[in-house]
Amino acid sequence: MKITCQQQSLITVFLLTLVSIAYCSLLVSEAKSQTPKLLSQNEYPQDFTEAYQASCKINAVTKGLSTEQAETLCDCTLNQFQSKYTLEKFRKLMNKAAKEETPEELIEVGEFCAEELID
Repeated sequence: MKITCQQQSLITVFLLTLVSIAYCSLLVSEAKSQTPKLLSQNEYPQDFTEAYQASCKINAVTKGLSTEQAETLCDCTLNQFQSKYTLEKFRKLMNKAAKEETPEELIEVGEFCAEELID
């Protein structure tokens, strides 16, 4: 699969957004997780998804996406993560991305959602 310059730019925005929101989302979620309610395996808590969405959209717009593009990208990535990973696994991936090289799992979601945004 050949990635265009525009797709690469969107993927870069997505990956930078992930790293920048990792700590914010994790801190908010952990602060409010005193007595978590029962959720389905991959349904993330509302406070976590709201923090993710807000941070993702702000960072995506800051990196040059329109508000509509940012919303589409952030909705796509959140949906993909929830469909593929438990919250615990997603947190591990985010921590790894913040400390080391971005995991392939996150890159794949970024590429998928960038393609969806362009189509």
